[in-house]
Amino acid sequence: MNRRAVLASSCLAAALVGVYARARFRTEPAGNDAQTQVLISGGETHRVTPEMAEGSRERVGTPAPGFEADGSDGRRYALDAQLRRGPVVLTFIKEGCPCSEAAQPFFNAVRDAYPKAAFLGVIDVDPDAARRWADKFGAAYPLLTDRSYRIVRDYGAENSAYVVVVGPDGRILKHWPGFSSDMLRELGATLAALTGAAEAPLNVADAPDTLYSGCPYDLSNQETSG
Repeated sequence: MNRRAVLASSCLAAALVGVYARARFRTEPAGNDAQTQVLISGGETHRVTPEMAEGSRERVGTPAPGFEADGSDGRRYALDAQLRRGPVVLTFIKEGCPCSEAAQPFFNAVRDAYPKAAFLGVIDVDPDAARRWADKFGAAYPLLTDRSYRIVRDYGAENSAYVVVVGPDGRILKHWPGFSSDMLRELGATLAALTGAAEAPLNVADAPDTLYSGCPYDLSNQETSG
């Protein structure tokens, strides 16, 4: 079984038994006295791989792919329109992925701290299911429906919990393959600089110390458009 299949299976199993209902993180030894932060989920972890990190670095500075999609609030959203008000932050969500559920409160906190930035989630379900997810997990911003994985593919999001910042010039300014305490602080500092706001303190004590990704999207049998 390949890595993607193993990760998908572990996410599904964890979701079914509710292991992630109250996700928690722990620092563990990783050899040579190094420490690594892992999400405790029946022994499974979703650390960001070097390949994922390199893929994110390659996206920085490239033109952000345009999109139009229905939101969980019943409105339709286009990237161009959102960029007129300032930077756009995209957070990637997979339904049934406990990693997405664990990350959402942190993303909400950053959004609340920087209201001049447009936050949009991207989720792999229809509008009704997107609304249910937003209500259940308290998403503080609209979720765009992306059942065909068009936006997911265009932005190179292999897993949930990816985060992308599109600058006012329409280029990808930041692209993270996961989230961590340092990444959340960097996201806040980036938005403060882009919006002219004072950098706000963020409570990220419960976030992982190192980049932690979510469950992989199953792109194998999906169309590339629509």
